[in-house]
Amino acid sequence: MATRARGRPAQSAISDSDLLDAVLQSFGENGYEGTSIREIARRLEVSHNLIPQRFGSKENLWYAAIDHGFGRIRRDLRREAETMGSDELQILRGLVTSFIEINALHPSVLQIINQEASQPGPRLDYLFDTYIKPIRDFGEAWLTQLADQGRIKPVSVTLFYFLMTHGAGGVFALPALTRRLGKGAKGRNTVSIQEQAQNAVNVLFDGLLPR
Repeated sequence: MATRARGRPAQSAISDSDLLDAVLQSFGENGYEGTSIREIARRLEVSHNLIPQRFGSKENLWYAAIDHGFGRIRRDLRREAETMGSDELQILRGLVTSFIEINALHPSVLQIINQEASQPGPRLDYLFDTYIKPIRDFGEAWLTQLADQGRIKPVSVTLFYFLMTHGAGGVFALPALTRRLGKGAKGRNTVSIQEQAQNAVNVLFDGLLPR
């Protein structure tokens, strides 16, 4: 049996999931305009023809990567929700904590949202209509119900969304700024993902609780 010479990995050995992880990272780090299919292929050590063969154009690749990234967030949150009991406030608190932790491990989605949200366009339309608006609508219904029950103060869902994503999540989505901001305090530059998520949730939810 013939053996393949060392060098690039076999094209079929690279799963779509691994490929899209690399694509997300590239779009997150470099933005849409700064990302090239050839550079992604070089990073993965595959032929630059492989990606177009699987996903077509760069535009199609962006949409596939976004679906992949949000699909992972949805699956992980759904799995976490199954272990959270029945108290609605604690479920919401747990979901927000998990959301921050998931995006800390995979910050590319929030990085891409930060880039695309700076100006209108079809990519922002897709992000908002397909993923952000459903999150907003879900959160609004939940926050309104808890406020009507007197369990939290009334709060704008827009403010809550930004505090959860670009506030707490920004610590991980903007690593260069985070490293600079984090220097100095007791000699610590970083905290664990779990500690950072819990600290953010404590600040967010303690401010919502009625006195």
